[in-house]
Amino acid sequence: MKGTPKRLHNSASVAPDKCVFCRIVRGELPAEKVYEDDRYIAFLDINPFSRGHTLVSPKAHGETIWDMDEHDIGELFMTASEVSKAVVEATGADGFRFVQNNGEAANQVVAHVHVHVIPIAMHEKGKVMDRLKLTPEQLAETAKKIRESLARN
Repeated sequence: MKGTPKRLHNSASVAPDKCVFCRIVRGELPAEKVYEDDRYIAFLDINPFSRGHTLVSPKAHGETIWDMDEHDIGELFMTASEVSKAVVEATGADGFRFVQNNGEAANQVVAHVHVHVIPIAMHEKGKVMDRLKLTPEQLAETAKKIRESLARN
């Protein structure tokens, strides 16, 4: 499909200097980082659906996947795939979901492209998942396990 795609509505739209994820990339906000290279970053969701719920994001600001070229989209999902292996190993999950929302109507809360890696246990199959409230210590422990798994693989 050629042409300029429609702009998606997102009331969370902000300039990169105010973007929460851009501020994490710049080190201005804390995050439990599990992976980082020159183009991508992965960190734990602070309101996760499950322990180990990780967000994988390009460092460059863009609101939706439409703001990325095909090569970069591929790299984002390759990075998310590698991170997912470590998340599953570290959490003992039986499966995982990739969720990638674009626009407010699709439940995109932070207007910066990201892929959710959500580990799932078999007993959670088919259930509606609620957000968890984990302590900073629980988040730090989980992040450490994911980083260790990434380092081994």
